[in-house]
Amino acid sequence: SSYIHELTGENPVLNWITGTALSPVRDRLSEEQWQPFRAELAPMLDTAYPVRPDGRTFFPFRRIFMVARVG
Repeated sequence: SSYIHELTGENPVLNWITGTALSPVRDRLSEEQWQPFRAELAPMLDTAYPVRPDGRTFFPFRRIFMVARVG
């Protein structure tokens, strides 16, 4: 299934993925390493997912659901 997350605020996609996809990266970096990483990634994400004139940023998010049965 595909979803569109409607995000707002400064660096909305970066803030969203920091709590999800970037969690393993964040856990392994020191604060001194994390801040430059974040600073380099933020403008790339802002370019890829621009803020709309109304202040919203749409972030497509795909989930794959599987059902398994044992037996």
